Formats: sequence, C-alpha cells, structure tokens
Amino acid sequence: MKKVWITLLVTVLVFSAIGMAKTKITYFGDNDPNSAEAILTRLFNSSQDEIEVEFLLQSWSTDDKHTALVTRFGAKDPNPTVYLGDVIWPAEFAAAGWALDLTPYFPKSEQDKFLPGTIKSATYLGKIYAIPSFTDGGLLYYRTDLLEKYGYKPPTTWEELKTIAATIAKKEGIDGFVFQGAQYEGLVCDAVEFIAANGGEVIDGNGNVKVNSPEVIQALEFMRELITSGAAPDKVFTFMEEDARMAFQQGNAVFMRNWPYCHSPSNMAGDQSAVKGKYGMIPMPKGPKGSGGAATLGGWMLFVNPFASKAEQAAGVQFAKFITSESAQIIRNLVAGNAPTRIAVYSNPTVLRANAIVETLYPIMINAVPRPVTPFYAQVSNALQEEFHAVLTGKKTAADAVKALERKIKEIYE
Repeated sequence: MKKVWITLLVTVLVFSAIGMAKTKITYFGDNDPNSAEAILTRLFNSSQDEIEVEFLLQSWSTDDKHTALVTRFGAKDPNPTVYLGDVIWPAEFAAAGWALDLTPYFPKSEQDKFLPGTIKSATYLGKIYAIPSFTDGGLLYYRTDLLEKYGYKPPTTWEELKTIAATIAKKEGIDGFVFQGAQYEGLVCDAVEFIAANGGEVIDGNGNVKVNSPEVIQALEFMRELITSGAAPDKVFTFMEEDARMAFQQGNAVFMRNWPYCHSPSNMAGDQSAVKGKYGMIPMPKGPKGSGGAATLGGWMLFVNPFASKAEQAAGVQFAKFITSESAQIIRNLVAGNAPTRIAVYSNPTVLRANAIVETLYPIMINAVPRPVTPFYAQVSNALQEEFHAVLTGKKTAADAVKALERKIKEIYE
C-alpha cells in the first residue's frame, strides 16, 4: 500500500498550474483538518507555487453550510472562492447568481467522463454550475443467510421484495423491509427511487410539474402497501437512516434501503455487527412500469464564487479541476471511501483492490437519478415530505396527495 500511495502522490504532484501571478484563494471544504478535502488541498498547494489555497473549516450540517453561504453571497462576499456544495444546490445557486457558470471550462468531452446523474444535477438551463466531486446513491441491503435459508434469490421487482420481506419477517419474527419513512429529506430520497423505478418523475428536465401521474400514484401506493402487507413495520414511518441501519445491523430486518456508508468497519462490516458477512448489496428493485431499479443521487460538488475577482475565479477553477480529477478521486476513495463521480475510477485496479465495494456500487451509481432539479428545491422538498408522509401513514390516498402536490409546486413556481 505504501508504494501505491507514493505512486498516487507523485501522479498528483505532477499536475501543473496555468501560468499566472501568485494568487491566494479560499476553500470551504468540511470541518475536519485531516479529511480527504484537507489532504487534497495540501497536495494542491505543494504541487505548484502560483496558487495558495486556504482551507476553511465549516460545519458538518448541510443546513448550516447552506445558511452560511447564502448569508455571504447575499452580501456579495468574494469568500470563499471555491466551496463544496450539496448535489441539490446547483439550480438554486445558479438562479440566485451565487455560482459561476463553468460551462466554458467543462466541455462535453469532459462531462462524458462523469456519471450521467451527477452531470444532470450540476446542470441548470443547459449550463454547468458545479463539478461533481464524490457521489452517493441508495441501495438495497439484504440478508444473504435468510434468503438462502428460505430458498429465495435477491429481489429485482417490487412484488418480489414485498413477498419475500413479508414471508421471512413472519417466519423469523423480525422486520421485513426497513427504510427512511420519517417526514424529512430522507423520505424524499426513498420516494424518488420508487417513483423513478416505475417510470415517473416529480418535475421534468424542462421544469414541468409531472407529479400527478399514474406512475407516481402507483409508486406511492406501493410504499403504503409495504406497511399494510406486513413487509415493512408500522414504525418505519418514524425511521431515519440510523434507525434503519441499527435495525438491520442488529439482525432485526431482512431488507434495508440505505446509503453505502452502512457498509463500513465502523458499522455493519465491523466485528460488533450481528450481520457481518451475512448481507449483500444490490440496486433497488424496479416497478411494474419501470425499466430498472433506481438510486437517488446524493453527493457533493465544487462550485466557484462569481463574486471573486477574475484572477481568483481562474485560480478557483483550476483548483476545482484538481480536486475533481481522476487522481484526486482515487486518493479520496482510498482515504475516505467516497464513491467516485468519474467513471474511470470504478475500474481502477488500485481502488478495486483497496475497496471492493466500488465494483458493487458502479451499476447503482451509473443509473442514479437526481432529486427534482429546481431553484426552489427547499420549498418543493418540504411539500413532498408532507404529502409523501401522509400517504405512508394512511392519512391520505396517493391520488389525493399528488393532486395536492401538483397545486403546491405550481404555487411555489408562481
């Protein structure tokens, strides 16, 4: 591994800077001075002598990061020059004038090297406003031992998931399928997967509201059926990510929808886990009207501040390219286990030897779908959370919920 690191570091250090005067810029990364973000920033600074990047610590909380940046940009603050932003921010920040148009620096030939879903999320009105750095996507965890015990193969359709979950749950006296059902952003992620896996969408690429459709209604009805059929426990509509993980990790569930972070030595792959060596990971199953399963896209991207000086913007673009380069993404995966946004990294021998899950993640990430791309995402998400949860708890029918959503989203757009 030491030789691998030396090779990688040498590869990164040969990156050369565009000729320009010494320029100092700032970067809002994360709150850990020893994180992959901080390590890559130090590597960039040591790789050339024309740009100096100051790494600024910021909160782990996505909401806190968002608030801090909105406050700064509202005052046209030139700092930070570059910032790490959530995958759901590009449309909002582009519409508000808080993100530099990176299209001139990020041609189609370069975009094609990235996972399609990440590029779609970074695009607003046909222009690129962020460079995808690392990604995330929902997947289905399943108990290999229990499926083998009862003679089942991993499910590829909704009906298979529901039937297997309900059957084994009843026989074993545990939960069948746990997911993120509480009224928060996690529920939106889960619902978007079911909707996309059935050929539906909430808002299309042109900003048209498409939520009131048979495909969306059927997806929401199925989510409710998971509970009424006994495939999922009633308590699931209070579950967030960690509730689901703990239930599955303690051996109390057959299936779980969650993010890749659950598969780590500190979580389900560790010695403290009741399911260590007893679970597998596959894409979420498809609906009756869908062509395949879907994973809701998560992850983070690099943005450049349009209020910075031209020289700072140029330096910021160069730094953002470095942080999102193939070599940097290899290092990031080895250091932090982050899923790459560049397609080539998924077949990199060093990465595959060090982190075998990457091979499992590729078919999931290549088909990942973004949440609704809209400059009003926060308001739209709140409406989705409320109506989706009403269906899940049986307070509303799916048909009534999508009618309400169609009205609410159109009002938000007015």
